[in-house]
Amino acid sequence: MRPGVARSLGASVLCIPLLGACADTAAQDFCTQYDELVAAAAELREQDPLTAKADDLRTRAEAFRAELDQFQAVSEGRLDQAISRLRADIDAVRQAAADSGTEAVEAARPLAEDAMEQVNEAWTLVQSLAETQCPKEG
Repeated sequence: MRPGVARSLGASVLCIPLLGACADTAAQDFCTQYDELVAAAAELREQDPLTAKADDLRTRAEAFRAELDQFQAVSEGRLDQAISRLRADIDAVRQAAADSGTEAVEAARPLAEDAMEQVNEAWTLVQSLAETQCPKEG
């Protein structure tokens, strides 16, 4: 075997464990970010759209959306369709909360309630997909 080929082969063999480490890191980042998304989802879902202050609802929806964006960044396209639906539903909650701050409070609250129901449905789908990749221990 020529020396250059032997060196290349040796370097390739040395890189294989590093690729595994990269895959482990990507999976860990995915699951870590998913855990943060779960916490943000819980904070929004605790809100009752019929009684919550519009600012609280909007703030929690914005935090959930920010975590969702970070989660999508590490998901490498695996959940894009489900995440897009969830993002649209979160935006509907944010819009309904913004409308609640205007004169149309009574009309906006049922819209917020409907939007929260949609968030819950979309969140269930994202959860089921993510948890297949990040099973809970125990």
